[in-house]
Amino acid sequence: DGLQAPGRCARPPLLQRIPVLGAMQRHLGDVTSERGVFRWIARQVQRMAWVVLVACVVALVVLASPARNLHLLSSTTELLPADSAQRTYLTVLEENYSAVTQQDATMVIAATGERVTDFINEQVAAVDGVQEVLRVATAGDYTVVYLELSGDPTSRAAEDAVASIRALPAPADTWTTGQAASQLDFRQSLLASLPWVGTFIVLATFVLLFLMTGSLLVPLKALLINLLSLAASVGALTWVFQEGHLTGLLGFAPIGGVEAYVVVTAVGVGFGLAMDYEVFLLGRIKEYWDAGADNDTAVAKGLQRSGRIVTFAALIMVVVFLGFVSGELLIVKEVGLALAIVVALDATVVRMLLVPATMTLLGRWNWWAPTPLQRLHDRYAQVGVLTGEPAPSGPESPGPTEPEATAAATE
Repeated sequence: DGLQAPGRCARPPLLQRIPVLGAMQRHLGDVTSERGVFRWIARQVQRMAWVVLVACVVALVVLASPARNLHLLSSTTELLPADSAQRTYLTVLEENYSAVTQQDATMVIAATGERVTDFINEQVAAVDGVQEVLRVATAGDYTVVYLELSGDPTSRAAEDAVASIRALPAPADTWTTGQAASQLDFRQSLLASLPWVGTFIVLATFVLLFLMTGSLLVPLKALLINLLSLAASVGALTWVFQEGHLTGLLGFAPIGGVEAYVVVTAVGVGFGLAMDYEVFLLGRIKEYWDAGADNDTAVAKGLQRSGRIVTFAALIMVVVFLGFVSGELLIVKEVGLALAIVVALDATVVRMLLVPATMTLLGRWNWWAPTPLQRLHDRYAQVGVLTGEPAPSGPESPGPTEPEATAAATE
């Protein structure tokens, strides 16, 4: 009869043929509907945009406030579980064989003699935070001084003592080492390169979002919101691991700070994930705007069409990152919780609330750019970046189908 049996690709997937799971999969996996819970959320936010904006900003600022006292660490044995064999060995070694353990600080002076001895006894020993000069030794033309500092080697007091020692008018070149010195050097190196790295990331992100949206304000808004979200995540991390909250639930002992590597990782990876979700959402919103929908409709439909994908992607990542929290190493716990908080805040507070609220308040200004930048966007955006040809406009622009565009324009 000329008819062919339907291929395997035309059959419903096995999961959809299971009664309950099939219904859930069809409902949760459907991203074509323009009406649903995410559009409803967007409409509620648009009705009280100022209230939502202020409430979200206040909440994020409160979450970020502990970060004012953030203390970056470069820990060693403190990261091991308290009941591990390695930690027990190092503890016994430190308590019973102090001669072979590392001192709080070691100072090397490129000179010897009475002038160096006077400098050690009169100035180094008098520094606030130097508890005791343990011993002094010479090695050729160098003098080595072993110091015991007040508090833990990772504490702020130890770092301040190292900074004060380095600021002394020494009789010769000096070098100060130890855990506090390593932390101090790492933080100074990080802060020294931060402006260059931050400027590059901000400029690159702004250019890419501008080429995608043709707007000057949307990239700026995205950067500000994401920076606020990252600050809130770092604040929450500080509240948990530095201030020692939720220790019983997470199973750790606080050590007075947060590992510097964790903060760098959380901020870097978190910013990338946040901008990834931003592109998903803005891409959908821009499609409806280009198709002729008004700003509020474009925002509501864009959130509806992208919200499910963003939410489930974020949920998967949060579950994976929370799995790291069950690890025994403290640094693994910190990384897992930090990234879980970053993704959770971004997928809920930022994408579902802050973005619709700010875009509603800005209205048509969302899509404004000075005339020279508009010409630049028309010339280089979309395919023009790759081919040198002007970007398509009007009916040929990528966007919703014709029925979708008609419905968006007449809503």
